[in-house]
Amino acid sequence: MMAGAGANPACKIMTFTPTMEEFKDFNQYLVYMESQGAHRAGLAKVIPPKGWKPRRNYDNIDDFVIQAPIQQMVAGQSGLFTQYNIQKKPLTVQEFRRLANSDMYCTPRYLNYEDLERKYWKNLTFVSPIYGADVSGTLYDEDIEEWNIGHLNSILDVIEEDCGVSIQGVNTPYLYFGMWKTSFSWHTEDMDLYSINYLHFGEPKSWYAIPPEHGKRLERLAIGFFPNSFKSCEAFLRHKMTLISPSVLKKYSIPFDKITQEAGEFMITFPYGYHAGFNHGFNCAESTNFASIRWIDYGKVATQCTCSKDMVKISMDPFVRRFQPDRYQAWTQGKDSCPLDHTLATPSTTPELQSWLQRRRRKAPATTSSLTDYAHDSLPYTMWSESGCQQEKFPDSPNSSSCTQTWTNLEPIPMQCSGADIAANAPPDLKQQNVELEPSKAYVLGQQAGSQEPQEEEFKGQEYYECAKSEHDGSVSDSDSCESGDKGADSSSESSEENAMSDPEYVETGLEPGEVSVHPILYSSELPWRHPLRKPTARAVPSAVKQQAASDDEECATEEEEPETEEWAKPLVHLWQHRKAHLQYEREYNTMAAKTTPHCAVCTLFMPYCQPDNLEERRHDVSTSAATESQGSCSQEASFRSRPLIPEICFAYQEGPCPLNTLLEEDGSSPLVSCNSCCVQVHASCYGVAAHDVGPVWTCDRCVSGDLAAGCCLCNLRGGALKRTSDDRWAHVMCAVGLPEVKFIDVVKRAPIDISAIPVQRYKLKCIYCRNRIKKLSGACIQCSCGRCPTSFHVTCAHAAGVPMEPDDWPYVVFITCHRHQSRSSSAVELEVGQTVISKHKNLRYYSSRVTQVTAHTFYEVMFDDGSFSNDTFPEDIVSRDCAQLGPPEVGEAVQVKWPDGLFYGAKYLGSNTSYMYQVEFEDGSQVLAKREDIYTLDEDLPKKVKGRLSTASSMRFQDAFFTTQGERKRRRTPNSRFQTDYIANISPRTFTRISETRSKAN
Repeated sequence: MMAGAGANPACKIMTFTPTMEEFKDFNQYLVYMESQGAHRAGLAKVIPPKGWKPRRNYDNIDDFVIQAPIQQMVAGQSGLFTQYNIQKKPLTVQEFRRLANSDMYCTPRYLNYEDLERKYWKNLTFVSPIYGADVSGTLYDEDIEEWNIGHLNSILDVIEEDCGVSIQGVNTPYLYFGMWKTSFSWHTEDMDLYSINYLHFGEPKSWYAIPPEHGKRLERLAIGFFPNSFKSCEAFLRHKMTLISPSVLKKYSIPFDKITQEAGEFMITFPYGYHAGFNHGFNCAESTNFASIRWIDYGKVATQCTCSKDMVKISMDPFVRRFQPDRYQAWTQGKDSCPLDHTLATPSTTPELQSWLQRRRRKAPATTSSLTDYAHDSLPYTMWSESGCQQEKFPDSPNSSSCTQTWTNLEPIPMQCSGADIAANAPPDLKQQNVELEPSKAYVLGQQAGSQEPQEEEFKGQEYYECAKSEHDGSVSDSDSCESGDKGADSSSESSEENAMSDPEYVETGLEPGEVSVHPILYSSELPWRHPLRKPTARAVPSAVKQQAASDDEECATEEEEPETEEWAKPLVHLWQHRKAHLQYEREYNTMAAKTTPHCAVCTLFMPYCQPDNLEERRHDVSTSAATESQGSCSQEASFRSRPLIPEICFAYQEGPCPLNTLLEEDGSSPLVSCNSCCVQVHASCYGVAAHDVGPVWTCDRCVSGDLAAGCCLCNLRGGALKRTSDDRWAHVMCAVGLPEVKFIDVVKRAPIDISAIPVQRYKLKCIYCRNRIKKLSGACIQCSCGRCPTSFHVTCAHAAGVPMEPDDWPYVVFITCHRHQSRSSSAVELEVGQTVISKHKNLRYYSSRVTQVTAHTFYEVMFDDGSFSNDTFPEDIVSRDCAQLGPPEVGEAVQVKWPDGLFYGAKYLGSNTSYMYQVEFEDGSQVLAKREDIYTLDEDLPKKVKGRLSTASSMRFQDAFFTTQGERKRRRTPNSRFQTDYIANISPRTFTRISETRSKAN
């Protein structure tokens, strides 16, 4: 049927009211809906015939248990938000209803739906609501046949027929108990499937939808606003954590439509239809996924999240073989290239579909699972057959951080507490981690901890199912343990004492200047979910950087003639602005920079130069090369073109839509141009060079003006790429990108630079790198992005000293990490037998110890029946098999796992991995087996938590672990009084969640 191709050209959400006769055949009515063009909007509403009800009444569900409700915490501003999920204790429906209707969580008064929508987006970040999401079960009565979400009889049933597998929430129903402000972020369905949602009772649900033919535009917009998330995972929208308001969509001309679903109405989402929405108050919805013939082509090209092992992936082999037999051979050879046409409707029938339906009719109908079948089970079902289907997981990407849903298993807390009570435990941004405060609270395991709604909510336990026989990658991760102590008796977990500090108390306290609150993250031979919050910097940081502990009271009495001792500052000796301007020194520095990756004086902000140790050698090299060139020209990088490191959104911060940059090719590269006067080399797109000016002979703005003594008004260094400011001074383009309040008035030309919004306090900050080198300080400083760290520095000084800076998600643009806050994992070295280290004793305090043995330990990887994972399960914890005698189970074999809470859980064995374990011996003769991240060498900075628990044994054998005297060791650190008036930039919600996450891991 091709009628749908020309219907509904405006792509508006359509509403259908079928008669009882039409309502009886779900799949045929879907064909009719698409023939009318409903699929072009990506979303459609269906109002059932009068008198039809899926359940006689809902009076007997009050005692139904919502095993894993989650609290939705939202961070962001200006219409761009990121949503995090924190798991709460189980609730009955009656308790959840009471909570939803309480003064804290109830729906505010409103005039109409438009007024309520405004209140939603205005108050999205306040009072985090609780969502009873992903509850396996159905509220349909067993005798209901029409539009029964439990058995829609769509071709998606091929999964269960051919593989004997039921994927919870995908081809089985899920229930969702919502309250005011609970949301589902922008996403398409897993494998771009259809979905159906029925609102059983309660308050309405608002939906937003973007037509499938405009889905790519939303993806490009999201990539621009969240470049760091895209860098970690190209399919980051599948994480279902990104909220973008309608006002932002309008601003960037993204077509969308909205509709409100009332109780007793169905909503259908179509393949590749992005949708989002929120609940108006207490309600209950039921949903699942389904498919049609048209979906098969979508499933073959659906994008996959590559940073997580628990995303749903369905092998398309049985679908193509059964419903597209004429294309099967070409498809298996990778030659079946069929571009998607979002306007085409699904055919009413095909010979293959008819044949499949006839075979199904000859088979006995399957018994429908009802609410009482599995909704009250402690572990939701995952059904398997003896067929060749295997459950597979994506391997961890060694270059990416985890982008799965963030689940923080908190201690049960009273539901009447405010959302602020757990604010400090907010998970980090799009690079998430699974953390747990106390392993003894692992009772949530097997209680829907990893699930998410198929068509709207963001919490489905996502699993990769492969219906064709294939090898397992053997890489799985643990969703409920963060330390080696979680599984072993000797390597003990944190005591309740460590969890005693309240979250609000920590928020008030913040970090002390120069202190680090970082807990080591679990690593194995294959990286698990819990990757570091950010990847280690690509360049090594110079070890000779001046320490931030230098006193502010120190008099800046450094003479100009004093020789420079720190390596990072040697190339800058003649570039400080307090010295006389000399173009030759700038030319030498710029020439050297042009030969260093990324060959651009602007986007090198995100990749500090690797400077040679000896400036004279470099000067000699540069002079030698320059001697062979004409006096007025500079050499240009041989490639002439490369890809800029700075996303376009960094230049268009809080301005209008990013204008099209004609200097950026489709592959993202831009030509390199070099000034024939000062030799500064830049990407044409980074500097805003007009297209007609790109060529072998080009002059920068500063040299065109003839102001050869110009210096940046935002820092104390010369050299680099300068642009005019709005007050007729000069500033580095790099400084303008790094300072959050600075804007480019003309985004395309990258000029003039507007510095009027920089607060006075920022000019008063003192750079830790140049304050002792220059008598008269000037410029505006940036600060470390980690919590309330007051460490400040100029952009160029920090860049020269090797401070790592990287693109961040809008609106924060740049994330800066001072040397004190860099992850110790980036510089961790392997330990040797006999080495003196500091590690945690059984009494939970840290003592000096020696490494006595290094062993490679084998861990088993299992997937629990609720969809959660563990990749550090000890073989002896498999109680259903004597692994010591018989070896590991067969891949896919059902096993019983003993968890630290003493309970046994069903799981599937998926493989094994090897991790190095270190046996350390304390002075009392006791020994502990620990992982590398739980051990600190004498050269490593100790986190604040470890320092607070560092003890000395009464009879010390390892005196070399403690360098200071007893008096010095007990001396309390007094804060510097001059820090009290220093300006501290407002902490961003994303940074706050990063540090809060670090705190939750450390405790």
